[in-house]
Amino acid sequence: MAKTKLLIGVLLLNILTVFCSACTQQPTSTPTPTVMYSIPELKYILFSDFENVFYIDPEFYPVAREGQETKNALEQFPTIKTDTTEFSAILEYLDISNKAEYTNEETLLIYRQHKKLTLSVEMTGSGDTYHFVLRVGEGQGERIEGTITSSGKIKILKREPSFNTYPICLTKGTMIDTPYGLVSVEQLYKGMAVWTVGDSGKRIAVEIIEIASTSVPSSFQVVKVKLDDSRAVTASLGHPSADGRALGDYEVGDTLDGALVVSVEYVTYNGDTTYDFLPTGLTGLYWANGVLLKSTLATK
Repeated sequence: MAKTKLLIGVLLLNILTVFCSACTQQPTSTPTPTVMYSIPELKYILFSDFENVFYIDPEFYPVAREGQETKNALEQFPTIKTDTTEFSAILEYLDISNKAEYTNEETLLIYRQHKKLTLSVEMTGSGDTYHFVLRVGEGQGERIEGTITSSGKIKILKREPSFNTYPICLTKGTMIDTPYGLVSVEQLYKGMAVWTVGDSGKRIAVEIIEIASTSVPSSFQVVKVKLDDSRAVTASLGHPSADGRALGDYEVGDTLDGALVVSVEYVTYNGDTTYDFLPTGLTGLYWANGVLLKSTLATK
């Protein structure tokens, strides 16, 4: 009997020990899964960390064309919607629901976000880590280079002063008419003589009073306009012709500097700097690749 009582006691003690252990054991926590962001979402994370991100909007520089942004937004909207990853990120950012039809106002808002995502940050790489370059602040600002992981962790590799401004408009290698012959635009200097159109409408030689050059992102777009007399000029879309019309507005069949436009091609600029200069006089005109244009600096 005593032995039976002892066995029962031991059994009860074991049961009590197991029960108490179960009571004091901490519940197993489920680890929080890591969120993986898409590239557009990662760009929005960068925007939230770096205020006043600077980028060049060719629809507004150097000449804003009334109604052009809305026109482009409506025309490009069907294409923008096909990139479902970017489109979803934009809708979430703007707090707009996904639906079959959008108002013109919503379309314009979405288009502006599409431009910002496309033009404001350069991002390369794949997998878990992406390299990015962006600029903040207009005028005296910064150029920021770093990495961002697919989970949104940012690491700054370099921050340096950068004067962020809109590109001056001629591409490298554009040939300018001077009394010394043709000179590439990047080789011009202040005080050098170039040909311009005087107040009387005649061709005269004057000095350059201002030189400017601006670095551009790898995504910068330019327009190449070819004429039926074999002349061709490449510059930013907003660069003005002699009569003030933006080169990006020209279409095949239009007249530019006395010749018919036979081709208008929009291409990504393969250089890193654009150029312009201002000749003495009131007109601000000069010949670039034999085509009479107006300096963008003349409107400052």
